[in-house]
Amino acid sequence: MVLTQKNNKMSSEQPVKKKLRRENEQENSDEPDFIHNLAEDAVPTDFQALHLSLPLHINENDITRNTVNLHYSENGLFRTNEDNSDKKNNDDDGINSYNISIKPAPDICSPSKSSDDLYIDSLDDFQKYLIKQCLCEIPDIVLRKQFEGQQINDSSGIRTTIMLSEWSDKKILHFLSNLQLLFDVYLKQNNNGLICSKIVSICEALICNEYNLIEQIISLCEARNKYINFLAARTLSSFLVIAKTNINNEWLETIVNFFSSENYDFVKIQFALEIVKRVVEWKDIEQHVLEVTEITESAGPSTKNDDIKCITVPFTDPESYDTSSIKGLIIKSLEAKWPELIHMVQHLLVHNNSVAAQTCVLTFLSLWESTISIKANLSVIDTKPFYTHLEIFVGLLNSQLPPLIWKKILSLFNEVLCYGSTLALQDMLPEDTCQLAHLLVRYVKDYRLLDSLPFKRNEGFIVNSFVGTIVSLQAGQSNVDRTLLQKMILLILKSVAVTIKETRSDSSDSSIGSDDSDFYQDMQLIERSIRDVLKKVDVFVKNCLDFHPESPFSKIIVHLFSDQDDYMIEAMVCTLDITIGISYRNAVYPDLLNMLNPIHSFIEFLKVVSHDSDILLDYLVSNETCFLLYLLRFLKFTKRNWSRFISSCGEGSTSRSNELDDTMSVLIRLKMQITRLVSKDLFPYNITPILRLLETCENLYEGNEFS
Repeated sequence: MVLTQKNNKMSSEQPVKKKLRRENEQENSDEPDFIHNLAEDAVPTDFQALHLSLPLHINENDITRNTVNLHYSENGLFRTNEDNSDKKNNDDDGINSYNISIKPAPDICSPSKSSDDLYIDSLDDFQKYLIKQCLCEIPDIVLRKQFEGQQINDSSGIRTTIMLSEWSDKKILHFLSNLQLLFDVYLKQNNNGLICSKIVSICEALICNEYNLIEQIISLCEARNKYINFLAARTLSSFLVIAKTNINNEWLETIVNFFSSENYDFVKIQFALEIVKRVVEWKDIEQHVLEVTEITESAGPSTKNDDIKCITVPFTDPESYDTSSIKGLIIKSLEAKWPELIHMVQHLLVHNNSVAAQTCVLTFLSLWESTISIKANLSVIDTKPFYTHLEIFVGLLNSQLPPLIWKKILSLFNEVLCYGSTLALQDMLPEDTCQLAHLLVRYVKDYRLLDSLPFKRNEGFIVNSFVGTIVSLQAGQSNVDRTLLQKMILLILKSVAVTIKETRSDSSDSSIGSDDSDFYQDMQLIERSIRDVLKKVDVFVKNCLDFHPESPFSKIIVHLFSDQDDYMIEAMVCTLDITIGISYRNAVYPDLLNMLNPIHSFIEFLKVVSHDSDILLDYLVSNETCFLLYLLRFLKFTKRNWSRFISSCGEGSTSRSNELDDTMSVLIRLKMQITRLVSKDLFPYNITPILRLLETCENLYEGNEFS
């Protein structure tokens, strides 16, 4: 409604006079009563205060010519007209004022609009401003109404707020989506260093739980709507990342206590696992180079009216980007419930194959993998308790487990045995890691673990036992689950490499004398076990895939992992270290050296990358693989075994000189490329050790008779 002088006059009438006037007007009017009630009685105190606070020198014509229209709906929410924006006037007397026209929202007078529809409309408007990444155009009272919830009159006429869990599914999803978007915008702007002041204000209010929303969102785990459960968990995890340690410990206790359910409420368990997993997996700021321009653009987002700018708050506190504190709290809370979780998952794997149960198992295994991953950036002390109980899951691997769970367990074990990124660089290996490696070697050797691997798909179609679907195999598609096969073979190679590395560390112990016959007998037993395991792997891979029975295992490894760069290079590191470890010990099984020949692997690797030195350079610059470690160790091995390098180059299908020339030409081109980058100071780290080894190998090659 437009507030006119007539409105003001009517509002100041005495009650009796007002009643007589209303009765007289209703006799001469066909309008329903609710229109009169709305026109005179429905002006809220907020509007009255706003109207009375206007400067006295602003007349009615000024008001009706304004550029911002604020609408008030019966649920207490304002909506702004996007066609216009606030225009701030600076009068001669120095008083700052806003020209404002207050008109009824069209949907107020439309009886077809329900309360739910009105609230959803307001959520839509709020979302539009979130997409702009600025809330400065929204008045504070309107902004806070978004989080105070929908209000209705009860049977007694008292204004009450409806709890979030009592809303319709559509409203809950819309509200949670807005909340999640608000947190996403906050986190993105926080990384950029400038945050919209009103986004900061509303997030601080949410952190202080001024609207009692956190408990209500946690209670949404009771909802049996999977979309609401997922979105509520995601919203809570984002809230925890923003709040960090400024949270109520009872919230964390409530979440982790869902793991203690005796009757295994899978919905609540999945809800809690998703929250914890997303916080643990959260990656701290890592600005992409392409987003540099975006920082400038988002530092001061503007609206349609250039007169209104976003009022930003600079954030320069480095701790505002650091999530280690909340991760530490989460991990401590999880540690207390860890034995219960292990027992629950063990029980589900053995006794419950329902979709809900397997979903919880998969999420738990993903959480476990993320917790011990170096990418989580957690301290060794914090993660040490999570290396226990691993041996239980080795014993649970059998042909009855679905392939998806096999893959998750193998991924977990591969993360524990993070050879290329961590273990290969350590002198002393953790005891828990070595025990897992020993157990896996024993299960492959004595318990036929490879025979239990469900790598074969059914003839003509794929049966996914996890979701119960059947997918037809495409023409030419193999019935072998190559990913599962890759994870298994890489895990075995890592286990053998860890065992060899531990053996080599023990043999260098000064406390062991040269006449310690018991020790050397143990070493021979270990070497025999490793030989048996690698032989089993060789036969198994050749039977699974289309490799010739006489194909060298060292070349098979490269082709098995050729579509996974990180797997392929880590596998080559493992075979190289196993070969070095066996050579160091003067092993009694020389056939192992021929089987694992790392020079054959490198030659085959160069064929896979088409002898392109640019690809090798990309591997060196990238941190996605352990190629730097591999190339450094391979060049050292080649330098010490140059004659073997020459002979190995002659064992292929081409002549010795051609194979040697092709291999060395790649290394020489790589050396020249690195040299050019170093001369311009463009290489991202000190590459001098690699350059020296490349020069040494080039000198050896130039002095060779086959050059």
